[in-house]
Amino acid sequence: MKKMRKVALFFETTATNDRKMLCGIAKYSRLYGPWLLYCKRHPFYMTPGHSMWKQKVIPELKSWAPDGIIAHVDTKKARDLIELNVPIILGAVTEPVYLTSSYFADDSAATSLMAAEYLLSLGFKNFAFCGFQYQYWSQERCDVFVKAIARAGYKVDVYNPPKSYSRGFLRDDQVILSKWLKTLPNPVAVLACNDARAQQVIDSCHLAGLNVPEKVAVLGIDNDDLICDTTSPPLSSIALGNEKAGYETARLLDNMMSGRKRKPHAIIISPTHIIVRQSTDIFAIEDAEVAKAMNFIRENRKRQISVDDAVNATSLGRRALEQRFKKTLNHSIYQEIRRGCVEQVARMLLETSMPVFQIAKTLGYSSSEHIARPFRKEKGMSPQQYRRKYSY
Repeated sequence: MKKMRKVALFFETTATNDRKMLCGIAKYSRLYGPWLLYCKRHPFYMTPGHSMWKQKVIPELKSWAPDGIIAHVDTKKARDLIELNVPIILGAVTEPVYLTSSYFADDSAATSLMAAEYLLSLGFKNFAFCGFQYQYWSQERCDVFVKAIARAGYKVDVYNPPKSYSRGFLRDDQVILSKWLKTLPNPVAVLACNDARAQQVIDSCHLAGLNVPEKVAVLGIDNDDLICDTTSPPLSSIALGNEKAGYETARLLDNMMSGRKRKPHAIIISPTHIIVRQSTDIFAIEDAEVAKAMNFIRENRKRQISVDDAVNATSLGRRALEQRFKKTLNHSIYQEIRRGCVEQVARMLLETSMPVFQIAKTLGYSSSEHIARPFRKEKGMSPQQYRRKYSY
């Protein structure tokens, strides 16, 4: 009888992305295992240097004798796990301990670029970023966002609280955050480093008397349904492919445990699409006719529309609207219609099991090629390739 492999999992299960990673790992285990999973969550796992880790967890793990480990822990704990000398995949940090191990990591650059493109498409000219100064992943997302907005000709106000308040969600931090928000020109689009931080930004807007999204539009990262749906107003967020990454991480570990993979490999967690909710449901566009066209395009992205349809929603002729649209948003009406259609197709590819031809039919197109061509133009791959890359 084939020996059941034992795999130890160390994740912070209160974090949505860690839970999604675990779901992907569990699916692989069901399909190709099953594995015996050591997946206990202790509150001291995420406390750096806690003596309980050395005194209880490591001895318990040695006694259990795992065949492999997947862990999203701090650097000190990672070193302890590496010393067990079994196949291991770690969540990436900046410390060099990870350079000799396989790892999984967010694609911060792609995520921030997606955020910048989306917020610019809403017509904003004022931008801000709210994160955690001393978290490397937050700083990465901030740096890329600032550069992307700068390339468009604008600048980003970055929240820099006093050091004593920059690490947590203290009431004092919320007061300081609300004061900072009041200093921003509005309307302003704020990218938060994750959904938890975005929720605090929205709460601080209420404290400061700033309406969301009329004065402050807020975009989060992670698409944590619990946070996004309980925030008032509901939070728009960038979804990441953590479940797919968990599945691929488990596949990599399986190969490592079988001796088929010896060199370090990286699993990159890519952003998939933006879930638009009320916190960004606005266009910061001074030109009323362009705003009318944008609203029409957004409201009709689930059906086939033409440039003339968008023009008819305004009081302008086609040439005049084209000129004002280009001047306001730096792209054409057709490009905006195409982008909206592609984003709707992308969402349906990931959130439904519909074949591409059925998605095309649902959106009012006579054949799948009518959505495949613009999709390739926007995403750089076919709808089928997109589904294979980001779902599993």
